[in-house]
Amino acid sequence: MRLKGKVAFITGAGRGIGRSIGLALARDGAKIAVTGRTKERRDQVADEIIAAGGDARPFVLDVTKDEEVVEAVRQVLETWGKIDILVNSAGIIQYHTPVWETTIEDWDMMMEINLRGTFLCCHAVVPHMVNRGEGKIINIASSSARMADDDLGPYTASKWAVAGYTTSLAKSVRPHGVRVNGLNPGWVDTDMSRDFDPAGDPEWSTSEEIANAALYLATDAPRDMTGQFIDIFGS
Repeated sequence: MRLKGKVAFITGAGRGIGRSIGLALARDGAKIAVTGRTKERRDQVADEIIAAGGDARPFVLDVTKDEEVVEAVRQVLETWGKIDILVNSAGIIQYHTPVWETTIEDWDMMMEINLRGTFLCCHAVVPHMVNRGEGKIINIASSSARMADDDLGPYTASKWAVAGYTTSLAKSVRPHGVRVNGLNPGWVDTDMSRDFDPAGDPEWSTSEEIANAALYLATDAPRDMTGQFIDIFGS
């Protein structure tokens, strides 16, 4: 129970990697703010955590809407008084889209959710962490932030941007006791991956394995580890 008494705010927590991270942090004692756009999904995850003996509350959140981000953060602070851990897991992907064929609409949507959503949540939570002199932020990027994909153009661009933002933020808040790190998963067995390949692949990581890496960053990572990414994909 290394996270006993800690509060974790997780975006995209209704399914996939976000859900698994929420369950993992809850098993280690954290109180979980389960946020997402779909009520049924976020309620179900909160119920799962509670049924397992944890503490969780669902909060409505579309990460692209500044007013919803600010309100969700306000509600979590009102409920538990603090946010110790922020996990930015909300994201989307579009397959078979070379960057030169990307429409302006698709480009804007990808950047709005993957990049702007991460920024808005950090923008709302970081001042609270700085004032307390502590906090941990975990941003989910992708193997596409390390190796360019020719048919995932806008997704690759958005995840490279998330990686750059993460390292810059880490440097700026390090003097205030806030640590910012991230994960670069490759293929993970989630609904989004199955949309691309319904049969799946035994080489894919599980969302639980990604969650274990997030748990490490939230608990056992060295105190001076910040601005770093854990790569979770084969060479």
